[in-house]
Amino acid sequence: MDVSHTIAHHILDHDFGVMLGGFHLPVTAHTLTMLGISIVLLAVAMLLSMKGKSLFARLMNTIGEEYVSFMRDGIVIPGIGKEGVAFLPYFCTLFLFILFSNLAGLIPQMKTITSNISVTGGLALCSGGLIVYAGIQAHGFWGFIKSFVPGGTPWWLIPLMFPLEVISLLIRVCVLAIRLFANMLSGHMVLLSLLLIIFIIGQMSKIAGVGAAFPAMGLEIFMTFLELLVAFLQAYVFTLLTSIYVGLVVHSH
Repeated sequence: MDVSHTIAHHILDHDFGVMLGGFHLPVTAHTLTMLGISIVLLAVAMLLSMKGKSLFARLMNTIGEEYVSFMRDGIVIPGIGKEGVAFLPYFCTLFLFILFSNLAGLIPQMKTITSNISVTGGLALCSGGLIVYAGIQAHGFWGFIKSFVPGGTPWWLIPLMFPLEVISLLIRVCVLAIRLFANMLSGHMVLLSLLLIIFIIGQMSKIAGVGAAFPAMGLEIFMTFLELLVAFLQAYVFTLLTSIYVGLVVHSH
């Protein structure tokens, strides 16, 4: 059994080769998964904003209100301050999109799009754009540029401090992408590797393969529950760090 090929088949993206008028359309397994997740999120948003006096409508409204309150009081305001309430819709959407993307990979025949660095890089660029926008909105363009140099810095250190602070901001954005990508990719590689152990040992001896199935499946179940925890944790960490980074530029002091 080619272990590396099997793992790559389940983790890497697959292009379906769709052509339209001689142009290649980027229709891949990951883009279709993103489209599906977006449709599900739209349906969830419609459910949470239902109007009516039925028990189900009131339950959905309560869940939606509790979620928004948690994002506002647990992530946005502590990280940014009251100025961050204007960005609350972004943070609510960001958390749910990452969470659903992480959980999608645990569904058979679905892909974990957050194990693709292009997807996590796109999410990080969106957060990076929000960081820059929030800084300019709070201080103006030149005020935002000046905030890269701490007050009281000697003039001769400015040529050194300014590029270092700019690089620091870029590193924060890159870390957002890499952390999410690495955690989700490694988690699914571990899950696949545990399953493949059974077949690899089974090729050498059927009896040994059956014997290896019990501890391997036990570890598989344990890692699946751990992956569920990681899916929620990584969505929370990505959203929380974005809030903190926005707060750093809004309150540059």
